[in-house]
Amino acid sequence: MMKKKLNIKRFVFNPFQVNTYILSDSSGRCIIIDPGCSNPSEELEILSFLEENDLQPLHVLLTHGHLDHVCGTGLFYKHFDLQPALHPADFFLYETIASQSEVFSFPVPEMPPVKALDEGPVRAGDITLEIIPLPGHSPGGVAFYATRQKSLFSGDILFRGSIGRSDLPGGDYNRLMESIQIDILERLDEKVKIFPGHGPETTIGHEARTNPFLDFSIQ
Repeated sequence: MMKKKLNIKRFVFNPFQVNTYILSDSSGRCIIIDPGCSNPSEELEILSFLEENDLQPLHVLLTHGHLDHVCGTGLFYKHFDLQPALHPADFFLYETIASQSEVFSFPVPEMPPVKALDEGPVRAGDITLEIIPLPGHSPGGVAFYATRQKSLFSGDILFRGSIGRSDLPGGDYNRLMESIQIDILERLDEKVKIFPGHGPETTIGHEARTNPFLDFSIQ
């Protein structure tokens, strides 16, 4: 069976340099992951891309509830009437965006209502994303896995040469390491591409062989 093409466009937004992804198929239907656009210039950049490529967003998905990954959700609620979907265990983070904003001196607009992420796969045209719970960086952290194309959108769990923080509210180092070892490295093929929440893409095999943080020493 011929593998369906998955178009992946990455934007790097806001002072935290968050990776925002647009996944689209040949029909133009698309999914937005972690909208981090935070100012008029960034908003125009992503809206222009959607218009120029005749793309229709069907879902806004959040890997977790931290400020830098959700600050652009209002744009898609305003223009496409799309509520962001988030694991319920991270609702408490989403509900404290105003205080997060004050801590980091990073103003954000009023946030739209959030909805619970379904347990089943997310679909948009030929795109099918499996939801993999990955607690540790936050209680409700998840990854989105395009099974046909072997592409994992990992949020802030695993990066090229590094791992996510576990010292923020709701973080847990042991759970973070278990998520990486059991739910990523042991579950998925080493050829799977990882598209992280920050920094360049990598592969599971590369991180398993070279990532200096993956000694799995449970504290």
